[in-house]
Amino acid sequence: MISAAAVLVSAAVCGVGLIWLTVPSVSWGTGRKALVLILCGLIQAELARRTAHADTPGVSAAAVWVVGAALTLPLAGVMVVSAVLLTHDQFRGPRRGSHLGRVLTGTAGAALAWLVYSAAGGMLGAVLAGLAHLAATNGPTLVREARRLLRDAHHRGSIGDGMTCAALGVLLGSFAQHSLLAVPLVLLPAAYLQRAARGRALRHAAAHDPKTQLWNHAAWQTLSSAALASHRTHTAVLMVDLDHFKRLNDTYGHQAGDDVLTCVAHVLQTTTRRNDIVARFGGEEFSILLPGVTEQQACQAAERIRDQIAALTVITTNLHGRPTTIKGITASIGVATTHQGEACVDDLLVHADRWLYEAKESGRNRVCGPVLAAA
Repeated sequence: MISAAAVLVSAAVCGVGLIWLTVPSVSWGTGRKALVLILCGLIQAELARRTAHADTPGVSAAAVWVVGAALTLPLAGVMVVSAVLLTHDQFRGPRRGSHLGRVLTGTAGAALAWLVYSAAGGMLGAVLAGLAHLAATNGPTLVREARRLLRDAHHRGSIGDGMTCAALGVLLGSFAQHSLLAVPLVLLPAAYLQRAARGRALRHAAAHDPKTQLWNHAAWQTLSSAALASHRTHTAVLMVDLDHFKRLNDTYGHQAGDDVLTCVAHVLQTTTRRNDIVARFGGEEFSILLPGVTEQQACQAAERIRDQIAALTVITTNLHGRPTTIKGITASIGVATTHQGEACVDDLLVHADRWLYEAKESGRNRVCGPVLAAA
């Protein structure tokens, strides 16, 4: 097993050597800056690696040092610092084993940041350089996280991690221009950023269903109880159960079943409101809390969900690994509502489950609830 010290020394020497080979006229000051940036980035990454849990996803803080390099080094130095740190991330970082395209994308983002800063200059240019690097390396991820944040008021994603790394890099580059002693001071906030990201990852894994990324039942109970306490009147719970799901699994395979669950979860997230709480109850069942709705509104919402599920077309693979398309997915939905502030979530679940059983017994692919029964 190669020691961390050997990795640090080898990577740092290779990095500085690459700078001198790339630009023979490089100054000693530039070489020292590159060496300090590479060493600090490698030390921080190795320390984070030693304290990380094997099954906990982390966040790479290489962007801190890469953006800092873009504000303090010539282009050749920026490319070398970026390549060394991102290659180290590829083999020993939190995303080790990921595609080599991350290294190329990160290096291209570093070059773009350098070009932006060279063109604009000053603090505004530094901020724009950080944003350029962020957009080049994490743009699609940030867009997805922003969409999830808009859809789900309770979602806590990693949208801030990339921004924090870019901001730390801007501060690092601004201070490093005046003194190299400022560079090691960034080690502490960078390490804290990674520890905080791991904590968020653990909390997310504990509260979400791994297949659908919806809330799990325990988290849903906690959130729903709090929401019910704050909405003293007009609250509803929907129990959604996919019809004949076992038959679907037996026909197409469990991978296809998982793809169907994922598509249904997406329907539930996009069809409900931002403050509604959606969870995978278990198996092919889902539970939804609708705060502040009347019985009529709850039944209308359930009908919209049922229609959207029935319109689904899921592209997946069958038992033999061949592409296949699944249509005709239906769901039965039970609706329970309350006007009493003292009602609890468990009571609503019992009533919603009873109406769900009624929907199943009545022929499936329908909504059953007190308002519909009265009608």
